[in-house]
Amino acid sequence: MTAPEDATAVVRLDLRAGAAALATTQAVRDRVAEQLGRAGLPEPDYPLFLVTDTPAGLTDHQLQYELLSGYRAVGETRILVLLVGSSPGSYAGGEEAYLPDRRLVRPTTLRASTTGLVWAGDLRSARTALDRRKPDDPAALAVLVDLLSVPDVFVRVLENLRKLPDSIAAPGVRLLEQDLPTEVRDRAWRDALTRFAGEDTGAGDPVDVVPDSRLPEPLRALVTGRDSRGHAHRRSDGQANLVHRTCAESLDRADEDLVALRSFPGLLHPARRDALEADLHQAREDLDGFRALVERALQGGGGAAAPTAEATARLGALGLRVPTADRAGERVGEGLRELAGTLLGDGLALRSVAQHFTALAGRVEPVPGTALLHRLADHSEESVSRGSATEYAAPPRTPGTVLLMAGAAGLLG
Repeated sequence: MTAPEDATAVVRLDLRAGAAALATTQAVRDRVAEQLGRAGLPEPDYPLFLVTDTPAGLTDHQLQYELLSGYRAVGETRILVLLVGSSPGSYAGGEEAYLPDRRLVRPTTLRASTTGLVWAGDLRSARTALDRRKPDDPAALAVLVDLLSVPDVFVRVLENLRKLPDSIAAPGVRLLEQDLPTEVRDRAWRDALTRFAGEDTGAGDPVDVVPDSRLPEPLRALVTGRDSRGHAHRRSDGQANLVHRTCAESLDRADEDLVALRSFPGLLHPARRDALEADLHQAREDLDGFRALVERALQGGGGAAAPTAEATARLGALGLRVPTADRAGERVGEGLRELAGTLLGDGLALRSVAQHFTALAGRVEPVPGTALLHRLADHSEESVSRGSATEYAAPPRTPGTVLLMAGAAGLLG
């Protein structure tokens, strides 16, 4: 059976008129190429033909059906015939006298397992004794034809037809609608729409956050920030990288001094404490310089949109670069479609799916650079000293500077 993802398009053919133009193999291929070409699609590997015809046309157009079933392609060819009208022997002219033979005759070509028939019947079958006879409306099956032209719907209908006797079925929704009073039919449609879309409570109730493990990979990387951690924001020869490296080296020296001071020889030599104090002072100055550089980088980033050329140039002067999107939008779009299918498959209403998307958007919304400036104040010397003073009584300076080291390390990522 053809998988829906293997079929790119459904080719529509109406044999009720113009069937004589499709009398050769080349004529059929030209018609298929013309239709696919207008849609910008290539030649299909698994052709799907949706043919509209009359019951009498099943025998009158045997040549066309043989050409379609023998259409040369990589995979198998599948044909779904949509029949319109009564059987050939239903009526005899204006007197509407029934003729003896009212059977639907199906030629051998259309008895293969790759072919199915949907018989819509007489488009005027709903008329009453008071209605005057009118010709068929050519657009009466437009909605059904559009629905069957969706490849996965086409394949699914054909699979279900194989389970029926002779692979023939007749749609019954239209008859059901006509048997219902207007108010009942309208209420049924409203109830169905409400079940699909969900109740409009207007309260905006919070929804459970979709776990990261259930998010498609592009969205999971975006939410966790893993998509950007692999990018080198600092140029190796830039100012930001130089200041960052200087800070890291100063912190390493201070850490080595602290380890040495905690050892037994360090306790006996006051010079070790002096060295630690000096290295901590130098590390604090280097961290202040890096903090000032970060503040300059964040200033002017007032929007959440992509950086302008001026902002990119300003960051470049600091030795920073902004990674390119690299098809990120396309990957995220695919992830959103996959997530929507998952949530709808779980039975969620459309409004609930929209609320999940809103919550997800809040988790990945870009933050303007200026909104991060206040966070730098938490890592200033004064802020760290105040925090350490409330937690430690002595020594007066060392715990604050040690905490400054930890805060700066967290800021540097």
